[in-house]
Amino acid sequence: MEVQLIESIQPIRYFTLAVCIYHLFDTGLFNVFVEDGPSSVHQLANRLALDEEKLQGFLKYLKNEHVLIEENDEFQLSPKGIELGDFRGWYIMMIGGYAETFLQIGSKLKENSGWATRDSMKVGVGSCGISHYDAIPLTQSLMSHIPGECNRLLDLGCGNGLYLVEFCKHYPDIQAWGVEPSEGGYAEAVKLVEAHGLQNRIQLTCSPAIEFFQSDFDYKPDFIVLGFVLHEILGQDGEEGVIRFLTQITDRFPDINIIVIEVDNQIDDLEIMNHGLAKSYYNPYYLLHYFTRQRLETEKYWDKLFASLNLTVQAKERVNHHVDSTDLTIGYLLQRGK
Repeated sequence: MEVQLIESIQPIRYFTLAVCIYHLFDTGLFNVFVEDGPSSVHQLANRLALDEEKLQGFLKYLKNEHVLIEENDEFQLSPKGIELGDFRGWYIMMIGGYAETFLQIGSKLKENSGWATRDSMKVGVGSCGISHYDAIPLTQSLMSHIPGECNRLLDLGCGNGLYLVEFCKHYPDIQAWGVEPSEGGYAEAVKLVEAHGLQNRIQLTCSPAIEFFQSDFDYKPDFIVLGFVLHEILGQDGEEGVIRFLTQITDRFPDINIIVIEVDNQIDDLEIMNHGLAKSYYNPYYLLHYFTRQRLETEKYWDKLFASLNLTVQAKERVNHHVDSTDLTIGYLLQRGK
């Protein structure tokens, strides 16, 4: 009985652990540990205006999960805890952004129950954190296939602006315009751009992508990045909405280079879904899209749709296999056929 009990309730352990790791980041405790090293409960509570008694229980819990080490009444990050810093983006997006979604699944399974909610700002911020490992390297690689210079970037769905800031730091000649529908994400982007002193190179607009393209903005980009944007439009406005949106782009900028990044929907492929990263990330990622009015599609679907719009695939690439060997995240470089 006990062996079965332990095995059967392991998911409760990991649910709680994921939530607490997210709070370790979100409260600022992780950053304080990185900056200050070993600290007492009293010091941490004073610095971050936290309740000392509750904080003690929280830290002892993380000690028991080997995320923290306690010595001489002081806590510090363990080697395992330090490593978690590289993966902050996944916790911000999947827990900060989508935990409320997962908790609504039962009620939203009922007929005519509508869509589950999500924290769009956290989703955007987390996605930008993850982009260090997938979207940014993919975009840089796809850019290498564009003849001539690419100095004017339009990012539709820019999240907290981290993607734009990184590009401006890496490419000194780039001017960028970021468009973000979430007011919270837009506010975070404004703060980040100002913190890096890039106001003269990055312009920001708070608007849905479709509405932005219907406006009279004065900017002629060399390339447009649509990172995980098309499946949002597909879920909310259907295939006609995606066609209308992409047609608006190419009608306005006939020679534009379009970089699209999407996730190939392979939830029914049991071999792929048995991959470790598919189990820990893509399976929950696929699930939440059924409940949040987003529609993931297959690589074959996007290939066919782009071809129907006379969009030539100049290049197609996957995430580096040292990061993700599932090949489920795909980057396209598209240009309208002559």
